[in-house]
Amino acid sequence: MKVDRRSLMKGLLAGGALLAMGVPPWTFAESPARRPGQCLLLLGGAGADEAFASGAGTASTRMAYDGLKIVKLKGGLLTDTDRAVMLLKQSQGARCIAVMDDAGAVIFLELARTAGVRLLSMGTHACSTDAACPLRHVSASTSPAYRVGGVLASQLLQRQGSFSITESFLQEPPEESAWTSWSAPGFSSYRFIEAEAIHMHCSGLSLPDGGRLLDLETTKGWIPIPQQTCRRDSVTWRSENWVESVGYAVTASALGLDSVRESCSERAFVHRSRHGEPIQPMERFVSFVMDI
Repeated sequence: MKVDRRSLMKGLLAGGALLAMGVPPWTFAESPARRPGQCLLLLGGAGADEAFASGAGTASTRMAYDGLKIVKLKGGLLTDTDRAVMLLKQSQGARCIAVMDDAGAVIFLELARTAGVRLLSMGTHACSTDAACPLRHVSASTSPAYRVGGVLASQLLQRQGSFSITESFLQEPPEESAWTSWSAPGFSSYRFIEAEAIHMHCSGLSLPDGGRLLDLETTKGWIPIPQQTCRRDSVTWRSENWVESVGYAVTASALGLDSVRESCSERAFVHRSRHGEPIQPMERFVSFVMDI
């Protein structure tokens, strides 16, 4: 079976919000990344709200951005829907970062569709008791301009816990652009050459083991990426809390952080810890970045 976008992500998407809700084509924008004049952080009542907001605030401060406004829905989206509708109406021209649980995400997508927003990225983030890979992240973005995977992977490495991240870009990379790839200490990088441009970055495990963790049926067709094409993201802040790291990475992307833009349409980061798994808060939530 060939490796393609569906086969790369199917193991992580199964039973998740992206598979249940789909990626709504009506909302995606194709404008380049820009720093918004105003950015709204909407907390929908998920257990991750506080830690995510902390990471978002740190990203805003370190990027010298003072336009971040935090709004928390009392009792969550299910009991405060009218306020969410009003916020979308009154925040025209703003960029919005939203955090929801699975149920709230379904409702929020419908509200966003009705309001005619432009969705820039959407991700599911989860920590479970899975011994093979407790931390799993899946995201889809309009283009590499709104990538979060490289910054998030660079942050999570500090905690020494196992994780996987898959990231899909709906906009194909320009053919004439220079071939570039993300890199970090301890990672080996590979490129799939038989179909679409897909990159896989493995740390602490082999390419076949990384493929199995992502539910790939075969790892044929992959070649090593030359070191001279690799670039590292400059990450100088890290947190011991994985939700806080996600808040930082998503917000930094929304505010236009200049991170490594790989010449691929999809990429995966897989890390297996050699030091045991640290105790981490069990949580699952969905993140959105959109222009209202």
